[in-house]
Amino acid sequence: MVSKNGSQLRDSRFVLSDSDLARQIGAALREELGATRRATKTVMRWTGVSDTTARAWLQGRASPSGIHLVALAAHSDPVMIVLLRLTGHGDLELGLRLREIEVGLVQLLALVRETQSRE
Repeated sequence: MVSKNGSQLRDSRFVLSDSDLARQIGAALREELGATRRATKTVMRWTGVSDTTARAWLQGRASPSGIHLVALAAHSDPVMIVLLRLTGHGDLELGLRLREIEVGLVQLLALVRETQSRE
């Protein structure tokens, strides 16, 4: 049973504070987008939030909730991976990684074919 205690959920398997979530989501966003003005604008476009809110998420000072967290996870594999790991479903990360590998292989195959056609 998970009981709510302040801003922390308590369970023998799951202890996470709002600030922990904010730091992890911020790190995931920075991993993918960097910490630039362009990254802030990208987060704003993905979620419809203000510049101040997007910067707070990127810096790990605040965490998105509800629909904004879902929107970030839909656009960002690193954010989705954080959510999978935090919810105990880290094994599902493999599916996301396989998609990345597949895209890379398709690009590599196209490059090989292009190189062969020049010879």
